[in-house]
Amino acid sequence: MRVQLVMISAVALLAACSNGDDAKTAKGETAAPETAAMPAPQPGLWQQTVSGPQMPQPTTMKICIGETAPGSNPFNAPQQGVTCSENSVKSAPGGAEFHAVCNAQGMTVTSDGKVSGDMRSAYKVDITTKTTGPNVPPAMAEMKMTIDAKRLGDCPAGTAPNTIVQ
Repeated sequence: MRVQLVMISAVALLAACSNGDDAKTAKGETAAPETAAMPAPQPGLWQQTVSGPQMPQPTTMKICIGETAPGSNPFNAPQQGVTCSENSVKSAPGGAEFHAVCNAQGMTVTSDGKVSGDMRSAYKVDITTKTTGPNVPPAMAEMKMTIDAKRLGDCPAGTAPNTIVQ
């Protein structure tokens, strides 16, 4: 159960922390993502702590965040084995809101979140994920999580963007 929880949390986290591709509209047409009127996280080494009521304990990781391409969603990155059919971010009071629908390992994860913070030193993401697919435990069908992130400094030399650092 813990392994499945970590896997779902990781997919949700991937849907919450980097660059994205073009989004598709409800009619299946490709559309450019909406960009928020706030900056993306400053490039560098960030510590992210993920917590939520369904998680037995908070999970903390360090990730190297790279530059965000102009016009892309800074909260949803293309990842190997993960494809997103919807991906948008828009400005909202106090920060930004994002929406993504991504598929990975036979599951579909729909993520909706709100982002606040200065993006230079710290930010917070409140996210709700809804997961469908085979073998998804009922307790993980809908999860609410919070990601608290703080910038630690520059990425270690030679570390590629979107890499988890030990």
